[in-house]
Amino acid sequence: MALRKKVEEDPETTLARCIVLLDDIRAYRRKDPEQIEAQFEPLKKSRFKDTYDMWVKARPAAEKIVDMPMKIPGARETIRRLAWLKVANRLFLIVLIFFLAIQIVPVWRRTFGSEFLSGTGLILAGVFVALVVISMNIATIWDYRLRKKIVAYEAATADEYASARDKMKECVNKMMKSLAREMIRTKKDPNHYGLILYFDDYDNIEVKDKWKPKTMFFFKKSYNHYQVVPKP
Repeated sequence: MALRKKVEEDPETTLARCIVLLDDIRAYRRKDPEQIEAQFEPLKKSRFKDTYDMWVKARPAAEKIVDMPMKIPGARETIRRLAWLKVANRLFLIVLIFFLAIQIVPVWRRTFGSEFLSGTGLILAGVFVALVVISMNIATIWDYRLRKKIVAYEAATADEYASARDKMKECVNKMMKSLAREMIRTKKDPNHYGLILYFDDYDNIEVKDKWKPKTMFFFKKSYNHYQVVPKP
């Protein structure tokens, strides 16, 4: 049986995705620099090699933004505790599902017996229900407090990180210019690239739509999303 040949993505689509990544970084939507590197990597051997070289030079600025929350006092410890609490919550949930399954699967009910299900088993199920609820609420509170600290720190250090964010904007401007040229060369529909950005102040773009994203399908965020297309 012949193996299917992997379909390679066209370089301009990769370029468009990398534009979105750097716009995310500029908006403090932090990504792992190694993952960003992996997205830029295919450009190294394409006609957009200069874009990859530009990323190499801009990466220290991106890393500065990504690493910023770790400079907040207590943030590293809170993040570590949140990670362990989420693991514990999953374990509590698995055990709870196991006790619920005992009630449903006939062979398990016969194995453990009705006395266990109505006595010790019922008590243990109640304990793990409480553990799941408590751990979820603690995680929510810790996460909310951490996010508030990060937002406050971002506002207090706006000048310190301005140059790093400006570097992201500069890179996006250059990449958008390249994408606009590529659109003319290939005669593709501008909507082909499907760019959704946090900022609309870039060169060589046309804004097609603007909206405030929602959380929980109801509450609007304080920032905008922009649907844009390359513009020569």
